[in-house]
Amino acid sequence: MTLPAAPSVVLVWPDVGQTEQDVREQLTALTGDLVVAQWDPGADDGGRSALLTSLRDAREILASHEDEPDALIVIGLGRGAVAAAGLARYAKRLGIEFGRVLCVAPRWNEPDPFSGAPVRDVPERVELVPDAAAVDAALRR
Repeated sequence: MTLPAAPSVVLVWPDVGQTEQDVREQLTALTGDLVVAQWDPGADDGGRSALLTSLRDAREILASHEDEPDALIVIGLGRGAVAAAGLARYAKRLGIEFGRVLCVAPRWNEPDPFSGAPVRDVPERVELVPDAAAVDAALRR
């Protein structure tokens, strides 16, 4: 059996209060470029504009590696996982494509920044991951 190739670029939407260093320490098994969004769910738009900017930046990096931008992997941690689930739900409406969405230990009681409401039904394309230690195994499926 051949394992999938490691992604060249992964976009990470961290939990509230996590720094880029925190994310890199949690996701040490990931190789390639990590784009870690700096976002504030307390912003007027719930952090949506910062998240969309990070998505655009990650897609541009993928294109510069001559990889398909629509193959982008988005990993959300905690509150960032709720945002990632919201992205999956509203991607078509937003005109956005991506490869996979992994939601790590989502905080479902929090609102997603794309709708302003908690996620009630997890979109089918979302892969739920119990903790950061399980991300590498999830990416290899």
